[in-house]
Amino acid sequence: MIQEEECDVVLRLAVGGGEKTPVQISERLMRPANKREEAEGTRRKLRLSEEQLSLLEHSFRAHSTLVHDQKRELAQRLQLQPRQVEVWFQNRRARYKLKQTEEDCESLRKCCQRLTNENRRLKRELMELRAATLRTCSSCEKMARDEKKTSFLGTINS
Repeated sequence: MIQEEECDVVLRLAVGGGEKTPVQISERLMRPANKREEAEGTRRKLRLSEEQLSLLEHSFRAHSTLVHDQKRELAQRLQLQPRQVEVWFQNRRARYKLKQTEEDCESLRKCCQRLTNENRRLKRELMELRAATLRTCSSCEKMARDEKKTSFLGTINS
């Protein structure tokens, strides 16, 4: 009796630890699992050989997407399932896109930095020109005032 209760606890924990009765647990264990459930229990990361990787990379450079016949032929050459080849190509396209995005981002960052530096340089140059113009204009303005006084006095005298 004690062993059955211990077994019941172990089964509940293995199934998920819910509030299930021993009958519900045994029914769950007796049902055949579908292929996905079976695969999740035994699925391991695919480790490819150097030759397989080389051939996959070469194929990817030639065509980043495969039609069904190409996928099946490549899978046979690599001794893999067509789905494994398909998933490898999907992952490779995702990695390629991410790499391109990172490179584009870096390029834009550098461009932005160049434009920021150019903007600062132009602002400094503009301030220097304004300062130089103000200095020149103040003397020019004095000369212009003197000319106006002279011409004004000339008009009054005439």
